[in-house]
Amino acid sequence: MSTGYTRQFHLLRWLAAPATLLLSSCKPATPPTPWWQNAVFYEVFVRSYSDSNGDGIGDLPGLTAHLDELNDGNPNSTSSLHVDALWLMPIFPSPSYHGYDVTDYESINPDYGTLADFDALVAAAHARGIKIILDMVLNHTSSEHPWFLNSQQGPTATERDWYDWLPSDPYWNLTAIVTSDPWYPLNNAYYYGFFSSAMPDLNHGNADVQAQLMDAMTFWLQRGVDGFRFDAVRYFFYYVSGNTPYVVDQPQTYAYLQQILTTLQSKFPEAYMVAEVWAGESVESTYLGSVQHAFAFDEASAMVGSGQSSASTPIINQLRTSRGYLTQADGGLALTFEAPFLSNHDQVRVMRQLGNDTMAARASAATLFAMPGTPFVYYGEDLGMMGGPNSATTDLDKRTPYPWSSTAPNYGFTTSASGPWYSAPEDAGVDLSDEQGDSSSLWSLYRKLISVRHGQAALSGDDAVVTNTTGGGDGLMALVRSNGSDRTLFLVNYETGWTGPFSVNVSGTPTVVESEGLSGAPSSSGGQVQVSNLAARGFAFISLQ
Repeated sequence: MSTGYTRQFHLLRWLAAPATLLLSSCKPATPPTPWWQNAVFYEVFVRSYSDSNGDGIGDLPGLTAHLDELNDGNPNSTSSLHVDALWLMPIFPSPSYHGYDVTDYESINPDYGTLADFDALVAAAHARGIKIILDMVLNHTSSEHPWFLNSQQGPTATERDWYDWLPSDPYWNLTAIVTSDPWYPLNNAYYYGFFSSAMPDLNHGNADVQAQLMDAMTFWLQRGVDGFRFDAVRYFFYYVSGNTPYVVDQPQTYAYLQQILTTLQSKFPEAYMVAEVWAGESVESTYLGSVQHAFAFDEASAMVGSGQSSASTPIINQLRTSRGYLTQADGGLALTFEAPFLSNHDQVRVMRQLGNDTMAARASAATLFAMPGTPFVYYGEDLGMMGGPNSATTDLDKRTPYPWSSTAPNYGFTTSASGPWYSAPEDAGVDLSDEQGDSSSLWSLYRKLISVRHGQAALSGDDAVVTNTTGGGDGLMALVRSNGSDRTLFLVNYETGWTGPFSVNVSGTPTVVESEGLSGAPSSSGGQVQVSNLAARGFAFISLQ
């Protein structure tokens, strides 16, 4: 039996099942005003956030103890970032430090605490107005998961078809995506694991697998979780033609995600789902309608690219491309489908990408909060953390412990005499205590930008238009954000020198909401806004009346 036939057989069996996911024609019922529309998310690697028990490993009680620094529930507080939601990287039992190979979808990694600790975190977060979403790794499990231990026992094992097995290695033709053989020998057969032999892919065409995963997500939503980040969604299904595999973005994947969204929202109407679609926007945009959001990888590259090159061209071009891909058939815009970010746990931290250029980091941060969609901030990005020096070659250096204080042992992360589970010291002054006390710090800027994001209704709208300017140089971008009658003009100068006088082709009376490096108050006449000067790496958010 050929590889292609085997996999297609699984899919056809799924298509024919009475309870098939593909038979549903219902569309997700989203609330009239989704809570995530004006939210700011903060991605947390629990292992590296705060250690409460002195074992050198961050844990859930440690995170709970520091919720006030993220959002203390007092909108007037200056000691809190005021983020609206936390994305927790995997917190389930796992043999790895990162947790992306799960052994139990309905429990807590003992390194991080207990279910009671998790319940306490959710209660404390909700009391402060903070939502919690969990990283759900649906594509694959750990090779130590009980399902796989059963499956590997042989063709008659009750969970054999929960994974893909073949009697021999098919030796697929390698492609731009399948760059090495993803079939691994075990017990006189071969199993499929796209990412690693330690991460066997689940067979999502199996109704029992679907039910188990749906039960797991329901379990967490019933405990108060507000949604999920779905890992590696492109790889849920594959097919083979001849001996060439096609392992991403299959029709069944879109239908599967749509049905997960529909089913969960039928019971939990405000449940939120954001997908990792690590691909260009031409692919990412095809997931519109399957989940509420997909991460904007092209946009992240463009924002960082403008910071690196001192030119506005990368982000301007990307915004115009986005408008093309996310304009729907009826002419309506879906720009808020994207979840913009600067860097995440799989990437070199943005400060290191920018060569530790603090001013470029400030301009990039301002740009992030001007983008359409719901912004995500990676923990420590607000401090200017660079991570370890080997970030380009090891993920560990991208996920280093958070520095709380420059004066406390181990930067306040742990009281362990052995130090933290992993260490990569940051530059002097890159710690929360120092930055909270400095109104000009990067952390203070993030706090102000989050306040701007919350305060300007236009920034949660679905329109973003790059607007023509006269003068200003190659580093200048003018972006008009709109939401009904509310409009905000965002200006940023990526250049390393001043812009000189320039005008923006937009009407309205300008009122500066927040700025850095803006010389004088803008004026307006003749359908244009005039600006006398904008400093190197300067920016401005300007309300238009």
